[in-house]
Amino acid sequence: MTQGDHHRGSLVWPVILIGAGIVLLLNNLGRLNWSVWETLFRLWPLVLVAIGLEIIIGRRSLWGSSIVALLLLGGLAIAVSGIVPPLGGSGVATTETLTLPVGNARRAEIDIAFGAGNLTVAALPESAGLIAGKLDLGHNEKADWESRQGGDTIYFKLRSRGHWNMWSGRIWSETKVWEIGLTRDIPLKLTFDAGVGRSTLDLSQLNISDLRLRGGMGQVALTLPRRGKLDARIDGGIGEVTVLAPAGMALRIRADGGIGGVTVDGPFDRSGDVYTSPGYATAENRVDLRIDGGIGRVYVRQAPAE
Repeated sequence: MTQGDHHRGSLVWPVILIGAGIVLLLNNLGRLNWSVWETLFRLWPLVLVAIGLEIIIGRRSLWGSSIVALLLLGGLAIAVSGIVPPLGGSGVATTETLTLPVGNARRAEIDIAFGAGNLTVAALPESAGLIAGKLDLGHNEKADWESRQGGDTIYFKLRSRGHWNMWSGRIWSETKVWEIGLTRDIPLKLTFDAGVGRSTLDLSQLNISDLRLRGGMGQVALTLPRRGKLDARIDGGIGEVTVLAPAGMALRIRADGGIGGVTVDGPFDRSGDVYTSPGYATAENRVDLRIDGGIGRVYVRQAPAE
């Protein structure tokens, strides 16, 4: 082996990790909005370009590898600075309505996988059916749903199909909204995939026995039920999840912060990664909450007593 002939690893992946770490640090310090990840996701082809350039020129010289690293850092700077323009237009091609009666069901399992845009979920008026909604759909997007009843339980699934085209880079639009109302008349087992964008899930008036939430990419505001005993799990995804527990609802929180971390604010007793409300064991209304923070940040706070 001649002098200077030695193996030198690629700079592409170290630069990506360092850049992602800087963005996460700025997110956690409140200096950068979590929505920046949507812009970064749009720039994913830049990674392919950088890998290709690294193969062609980066492995031959230190200067070539440095140029590739500067290209990646420049793309990150463009995304963070907001030079990449927001997705314009309404992004709405059609709007569909969704209604389903409760029938003779005594409980329901509902699974909603949102695509992209803004999702709002709240309680319907009493005796207004199982689910009702207005669904804005983008170009080439479909809303697929199915329901069936087994015994006294009704099972319902709603999925967004074709909401993202990787070649066009269109992910979501501010004006594209799914507004969904759920029954408060029977107990519910709920599963949500928040997708890409912003989700506001007001479950305060619902009767829920089990909740699963995948935070997706963006921002989620979740209000827990005011009454009942509930098992809940939250996967933070990439972005920010804020959980509000109504006054009088006791909590036991088991938190795995992941990369982003979990912040718990309120009158809790802490033992390691477990936070417990005083009187939780005997509380009539309580939530057993497991949090896996993922890459994003999860905030939990207890509403003050009225």
